Amino acid sequence: MTSSRATVAASRWTDAPRRAGAELGRDLRGLGGDERLAVIGVAAIAASLFLPWYGVPVANNLVQTGFGAFSWAEAAILLTGAATVFLALRVGGGYVPPRPLTEWALFVAAGTWIALILAYRMIDRPELNFDLDIVTVERTYQVRYGIFVALAGAGIIVAAGIRHRAKRRPG
Repeated sequence: MTSSRATVAASRWTDAPRRAGAELGRDLRGLGGDERLAVIGVAAIAASLFLPWYGVPVANNLVQTGFGAFSWAEAAILLTGAATVFLALRVGGGYVPPRPLTEWALFVAAGTWIALILAYRMIDRPELNFDLDIVTVERTYQVRYGIFVALAGAGIIVAAGIRHRAKRRPG
């Protein structure tokens, strides 16, 4: 059986998903406790986007989830969370960040940045405005529990970084 260049190139592309899955599995197995904690924090943030972040006292069931209020802030939260998971997986695979950067400092920075964005979203809440023939309703949404779950996830990421630093400190 002879193989041509095209067959070899095609087999490289068809093996790519299997190799990527194997590498991901290896990286997940290589995660230490602190990296796993950071990934759990990101998972809590991602899950909180499906929970109610805001509610209006006018109607008991009128809520807005994190995805319902999606803006640049939530996009920045997701991007920072994805970068945190990427860093954790890379470090689990044996990657060491360049000298001025440390893994713990990047985790602390990511968790703090997410917490600052969430604090901004708590202050700058969306407004509910609608005008009917009978009544005009203008209310500011109140904060619900979903945004606090996201804040706890950010705290978990910061805690992972602090734990990692404490383990690596000489002495």
